[in-house]
Amino acid sequence: MKQQFLKNTADTFQTYIYENNRKLVPSSALLTVYKPGGDATLVSGAAMTVGSDGLLTYALTESDNAALAVNYKAVVTYVYNTKTYYATLFYDVVNAKLSKVVTDEDAVSELPQLKDNSWTVRGTAKSGTATTIVDSGLSRYEDGYFTGGLAYSAAKDEKMEITGFVSATGTVTTGAFSSAIAAGEKYILSRSFSKEIHRAFEKIEEKLVRLGKRPELVLDPYDLREAHIYFSVAEACKGLITGNDTFWWEMWKAYEKKADEAFAQINFKYDSSNDGYIAGAESNDKLNIIGACRR
Repeated sequence: MKQQFLKNTADTFQTYIYENNRKLVPSSALLTVYKPGGDATLVSGAAMTVGSDGLLTYALTESDNAALAVNYKAVVTYVYNTKTYYATLFYDVVNAKLSKVVTDEDAVSELPQLKDNSWTVRGTAKSGTATTIVDSGLSRYEDGYFTGGLAYSAAKDEKMEITGFVSATGTVTTGAFSSAIAAGEKYILSRSFSKEIHRAFEKIEEKLVRLGKRPELVLDPYDLREAHIYFSVAEACKGLITGNDTFWWEMWKAYEKKADEAFAQINFKYDSSNDGYIAGAESNDKLNIIGACRR
């Protein structure tokens, strides 16, 4: 989904550039932003920050986000291997952003079997620092697999949030332990389902858009919570399917069906006037989607 920024609030525009399914790290990048509906510029050729992993960022000010509108056009001019390229994205400035209110615990409470499958990984560090655990045995997991979860050091009896994971080196980046992780130190990594929860959230947003609704105008995310939990569990089950195993495939299909049915019955508070308030019929909008939620 498009990035969204709150009206009159400073925030950061950010994006990656991909080629052949991998992130590029440009040597430099500039950002030009056009106001919706014309060629008037809001930001003109401003330098972006290029992160070590290729993340391109630009700090939008309160005044940059002063006008409510959809489809601000952001053109990124970037240099890679001495050649100049262009990428175009769109973003919105809104009164409110639809937020996620589902956690790992919600998904596991709905389907406890999730906790026993790829929920925790135990190992022995080959090396480390106060903020990293390095174990080449983790290279079988994809980049970011553990991000958002928790790392436990048995020797220190401490838990820290996992902020990153690089598959190629088996490096887990964490919050700072009280001392460096030593070679031979036992650890436990608790995986998060944050990616699956996010994919489920995007699926709900896409369904709303296809039905003519703007997600940011749904003011109470708890109205969507039941469907979001079911979609999250479905995504988690899909990711656990291996070989000829049928259990996770059946759970995936069963929870997708439950999610579709819950979504079709949603009554929600929808700010159709886009004034940030709910009045009259806006407090009980009904999705007219019987038979449409499987599209």
